[in-house]
Amino acid sequence: MRKSKLMTAVFAAAMAVSVMAGMTVTSFAEEAEKVVTLGDPYEPTTLDPAQTTDDASYNVVTLIVEPLLRCVNGEAQPGAAESYEASDDLKEYTFHLREDNCYSDGTPITAADFVYSIQRGLDPDKGYANANGYYLIKNGQAYNSGEASVEDLGVEAVDDYTLKISTEYPAYPMNFASYIYAPINQAAAEEYDIAYGAEAGNLLTSGPFTVTDWTHDSEVTLEKNDNYWNADAVKLDKVIFKINATNDTAVDMMLAGELDEGKVGQMTQVNTLTDAGFESVTSYSGVQCLHINHAGQSEETGLFLGNTNFRKALNYALDRNALQAAAFTTDIATTRVIAPTESGAEDTFQNEYPYEGWSAGADPEKAQEYLQKALDELGKTADEIPTFSMLCYDSNNNMIALNAIMDMWSKTLGVTCTIDAQPIQNMLQKVYTYDYDFWKGGLDISGIDSLDIFGYYESESGLFNYRNDEYDALYDAALNAPDWKERKDDMFKLEQIACDDVVDFFITWPAFYSVYSPKITGAGRGLLNTFDVTYADVAE
Repeated sequence: MRKSKLMTAVFAAAMAVSVMAGMTVTSFAEEAEKVVTLGDPYEPTTLDPAQTTDDASYNVVTLIVEPLLRCVNGEAQPGAAESYEASDDLKEYTFHLREDNCYSDGTPITAADFVYSIQRGLDPDKGYANANGYYLIKNGQAYNSGEASVEDLGVEAVDDYTLKISTEYPAYPMNFASYIYAPINQAAAEEYDIAYGAEAGNLLTSGPFTVTDWTHDSEVTLEKNDNYWNADAVKLDKVIFKINATNDTAVDMMLAGELDEGKVGQMTQVNTLTDAGFESVTSYSGVQCLHINHAGQSEETGLFLGNTNFRKALNYALDRNALQAAAFTTDIATTRVIAPTESGAEDTFQNEYPYEGWSAGADPEKAQEYLQKALDELGKTADEIPTFSMLCYDSNNNMIALNAIMDMWSKTLGVTCTIDAQPIQNMLQKVYTYDYDFWKGGLDISGIDSLDIFGYYESESGLFNYRNDEYDALYDAALNAPDWKERKDDMFKLEQIACDDVVDFFITWPAFYSVYSPKITGAGRGLLNTFDVTYADVAE
């Protein structure tokens, strides 16, 4: 595949005085320590940027590393690099690094650290999870697959504070705001080896905060990094992540004054907190899908799934509003691929490119019309339609959704399915071997926009056995677009093909709710619309 993918309460008071939740007072004369507690959904798996793929790890890592550029409220701003130049074709960047850059222990950060970080992330002998994030680098994929040497990589330390990066296709500044484009100290990485980032003391940080404690299955404590180049702009003294503090647990802790921000997944939870005076921000990223194996689990099912009109029949028979209400209550039913909050060139993508690929409700008449077209093309009758297999991870929501879809298809089209619910590892094994007709899953955005999602259906990815030369050409055009507006224009054309040809059943856009105490001021919007407290403060 070319694309991969994709926040405990500690409060103290002294001197027997009542202080604002999340702040500690040690004496009347001393300024109050500024602390916020954030809910993390589960235990971070690692704090190594080369291995960070889960949300819990991501939430911490983005506060402890400093990429070349930093996403601040949706814009790529100077980070470890104070300035840069890009070639006209956007395939060569020269970054000028800050000379006051230091790791948390005071060790200077130089261009060699960034070269090492990229070489390490792509090392074919390491097998790091985020290697494909570096495929942007010239010869990155070739080196990672053993077809090129490390010397062929398009990354060079011109001098201690000048870094040159050459790319395979046009890159945009936001590409370099990803946490994987942060420096890694070679001495520390080699000392801890595979345990790098596994404990609080097993890494050096380069960002606004450093890790001072990690009590597994409980909390991760970050403290302000005084060696950070922009330390004067960091108002918080401490950020504490409470593990397993989401949903109902987060609600209870926030109402008890033990948590300042939490992620919740039900609208009733959001309403409970906002009614109590908390504030909420919502973002949408990625999409929930019922994936199609276009080649089918068998030759018989593949004959039908490879037919566009049959896929259209199934698509029009879906009532996405009903699925959202039954199984994905905080999501939005899709009418196209790209989510409402995604950016276009100057406005939201949906405002710049109005379009409806299908109705959020079912259209039985169209469904039956396209089924007949498919049967005519295939030379089949309705009673020759095979039974299809629906693969899923064994969860309550998945079972609700798939049973509802089976009922819609059966009543509208007479199409029958069986559900193959599996433990997650068994499910993934079936996915990798194409042992399914439909697979309940979803796609996240791991890069800068939904071009990530469209990449999953390019022939080279091979993930869903979809083949379309026109689609492939448009994907390559978008990937190689020389400017942002042209990239978005090409993405819209790509989206139209994806919808019209029904490359997949896109069901809902997942909603992510961050609910937080009004005492937190100045929180920003990080990469992928995440809740960002890098430069936040607490109200007095």
